[in-house]
Amino acid sequence: MKQNKLNILDCTLRDGGYYNNWYFKKDLINEYLRVMDIIKVDYVEIGFRFVDKVKIKGPTAYSEESFLKSLKIPKNLKIGIMINAADFVNSTDIIKLGIKTFKPKKKSLISLVRIACHHHEIKKIIPLAKWLKKSGYKVGINIMQIPELSSKEINDSVIQVKKTNADVLYFADSLGGMDPKKTKKIINLIKLRWKKDTGIHTHDNMGKALENSLEAIKNKVNWIDCTVTGMGRGPGNTKTEYLILELKRKIEKNEKLIDLLNLIKNYFEPLKKKYNWGSNPFYYFAGLNSIHPSFVQQMLSNESFQTDDIYSNLNYLRTVGGRKFSNELISPGKNFYNKIKKGNWEPQNMLKDKNVLIIGPGKSLINQKKKIIRFIKKNKPIVFVLNAISPIPNKYINAHVVCHTLRLLSDIDKYRKLKNYLITPYSTFSKNIKSKIKTKKILNFGLHVKNKRFKFEKDYVVVPNSLAITYALGICTSGICKKIFLAGLDGYSDTSPKKYEMDELFQNYKLEKMSKKIYTLTPTNYKIKMINE
Repeated sequence: MKQNKLNILDCTLRDGGYYNNWYFKKDLINEYLRVMDIIKVDYVEIGFRFVDKVKIKGPTAYSEESFLKSLKIPKNLKIGIMINAADFVNSTDIIKLGIKTFKPKKKSLISLVRIACHHHEIKKIIPLAKWLKKSGYKVGINIMQIPELSSKEINDSVIQVKKTNADVLYFADSLGGMDPKKTKKIINLIKLRWKKDTGIHTHDNMGKALENSLEAIKNKVNWIDCTVTGMGRGPGNTKTEYLILELKRKIEKNEKLIDLLNLIKNYFEPLKKKYNWGSNPFYYFAGLNSIHPSFVQQMLSNESFQTDDIYSNLNYLRTVGGRKFSNELISPGKNFYNKIKKGNWEPQNMLKDKNVLIIGPGKSLINQKKKIIRFIKKNKPIVFVLNAISPIPNKYINAHVVCHTLRLLSDIDKYRKLKNYLITPYSTFSKNIKSKIKTKKILNFGLHVKNKRFKFEKDYVVVPNSLAITYALGICTSGICKKIFLAGLDGYSDTSPKKYEMDELFQNYKLEKMSKKIYTLTPTNYKIKMINE
């Protein structure tokens, strides 16, 4: 088959907008457009055209015609935008929404519209793609997460794309796990049924974005995405500057390449220093395990996530599946439990005037196991285990306490097998989370997180953080228990920021009028009195 013209599409302002909410200064945009033209980029994907009802993002999130007219767009540079199929497929009238979103091509500065969709959405966007073609636009269908699809799913996707009359079939390595061998395999599968233009969009989780793009060119893929300095969601994309150098495009004067280098130095290096995109071990791990890069990006941008938190969360995502991003899975703290949602279980019914033993995950449990069991047999406390794992036999445990959604999902099979009660802020969870927690043993106790606050109500608690131990203290106190005993709360090292957080937690708790006396059965780094029983 004859190799069609190679098209370079730079999507810096569209993909890079995930870092700055699509707010780029006008002088940056105009200089960027000038440089893209002189280094002979064929298309610039200027941004998205989201259909938000309330527009709270920057101008390249919407790429409206009035905004495009305000830019200095070089005469020979073609402009593209991307839309998400998800914004359209649930519309009662997809064509009506298309008419509302787009002007006819002759009244628009846009040449190309790419529709980003998952394989199961392609069939639903066929009418929209046909309407866009009829309106005069070049249309691309961008199939996301294609390396995670089976051969049959890829084949079926291509069949559906053919029905759209699209000009270009793009495939995206959304989760960044491709290598050249897999790239070639996917291309061969696509080209069995697709004879028109083909494009690739790579992510750089594993440092292979450029390598995969060059392998695609070698195999006659003729639309290649890139971004300046690789700026893009998560670890970023194939770097425009590297791609241009590799392809040895005919740049008439060296000064024009210098213009690209100056664009990077003056505009994009300061942005990269601020937002810190690019691959790292976390993105590499995510790429290996088909985890959406936004999980890593969100955690890295939040100072409350320490290194061990990020790694633990990624391990949980590997277990439960992390292809689809959900902030609910990684941010069960202040931002997640930011509203009061009462439960329907009152802990007084279980705990009033009784001692409670809270068992944590510390290594001291191994050496102190017999002591703990003797304590349970002698004193008959209500026994709570933080999260799922404990060396203490199940017959001595009354309930597990968990408020981290990701840990809950990753351990749900364990909870079902243990058949103990599960105390969790069920009311706060989305329908998606609730649908995956199928057990009749849930005790729904509300949780509201507010800085440096405690408030103990009969069916919910207000606490300063969403740690399982804090939630458990809230449950015990709201339940008007007698005393609280701890085991396996070994504590962090003196140099850990979490040590100070926990010290502050216990200190502030002790100042509360309703607080209960706390003792520990096992050695701990916290200032808690140890008893020998």
